[in-house]
Amino acid sequence: MFEIMKRKDIIRQIIIVLAGAVLTTACSSSDKEEVTPPAKRTVMVYMAAENSLSSYAQQDINEMIDGVKSISKWDNLIVFVDRASTREKPFIIRLRDDKNAPADTIRKYEQDFVSSDPERMKEVLSWMMSNYPADDYGLVMWGHANGWVIMDANRRAIAVDTGNNSTSGAGVWLEVPDFRKVLEALPHPLKFIFADCCNVQNVEVAYELKDVIQYLIASPAAIPGTGAPYKMIVPDLFTYDDNQLCNKVCTDYHDIVDNENGHLPIAAIRTSAMPQLAAATKKILKSIYETNTPINVDGLIYYYRYSYKPEENVMYDINDFLLRHAQEADYQEWLTAFNAAIVCKKMSKKWEVQGGLDFDFGEITEERFGGVSMFIPLERYENTLLKYNELIKQTAWYQAVGWSELGW
Repeated sequence: MFEIMKRKDIIRQIIIVLAGAVLTTACSSSDKEEVTPPAKRTVMVYMAAENSLSSYAQQDINEMIDGVKSISKWDNLIVFVDRASTREKPFIIRLRDDKNAPADTIRKYEQDFVSSDPERMKEVLSWMMSNYPADDYGLVMWGHANGWVIMDANRRAIAVDTGNNSTSGAGVWLEVPDFRKVLEALPHPLKFIFADCCNVQNVEVAYELKDVIQYLIASPAAIPGTGAPYKMIVPDLFTYDDNQLCNKVCTDYHDIVDNENGHLPIAAIRTSAMPQLAAATKKILKSIYETNTPINVDGLIYYYRYSYKPEENVMYDINDFLLRHAQEADYQEWLTAFNAAIVCKKMSKKWEVQGGLDFDFGEITEERFGGVSMFIPLERYENTLLKYNELIKQTAWYQAVGWSELGW
């Protein structure tokens, strides 16, 4: 009797094992897709590297692979890559803490395309969101940028793509207003954008994106070609206290860059405060210009230099400009609105200015440094190849702060 029961138990166990095998086979997929619950956060990296930055892309991917070891396995780091290579089409990878497959290719495109095309960008980001759902989403913009500056038909604000797999800096760019439209069309809103690009942190960009993101983390100046220290930045991006996230990213990026005893100036803006900042800026500009206060930008902190003849400094620090030109009471009122928008800022006494190295800013202090740039219309810009005084009219910030009412 014991032997008969023993054999029945063995048969029962075999049936259970076989049934489990059948279920496992039925749930498997040959395309590597996983059935997982929504993540707490999906961070998408849009690596627009079909340009002169192409050689830095793999280095940053490797740093991201190191950084992803410190995030939850249920969170997602998804990277779109478009490099300057005739042997490679754009692709999307998921980075995980898996020594056997740290960079799992989850999508390959059959044809090359221009990554700065707004329809393509929208398709890529929408696909990432749909296939890797989460409670919230962040975006890393990786590549070249000129901030708010709208150049000509072939050179615009962000994400330049040469279109021919060359490693030049010329090609088709994406204007910031079109970038906003891309983000508006996504299936889910973005918590933040971390811009690993030059000159993005200016009030014109932050105001344009105020309704589609909650935080903009970026530098007003030129960033190093090697980009952010992603081994540290990746874990920072999965910090779930918003203020801590902004402070960690700013601190880690600022501290790692050492350029002739200087660091990377960087700031984080809370975009919900941008309407109030625009209103305060409109009020203080009206006071400055209607009282005929002489405008003197000599020695002011600036972040961009127009590199064609004649050379001109552009993108002045908004705080430094208003500190010099406004009455004390007006400035303190404006500063309250500015501080409400600034989550954090990291100062440096030296940094690289796009268009050439220049550190002649006088004595930079915390009082002067705002970490955010603003365009100041000047008569001398009428003599530059790019008519900045006309280009600024295409920004929403121009209307919001009343430049036209002041004669510009």
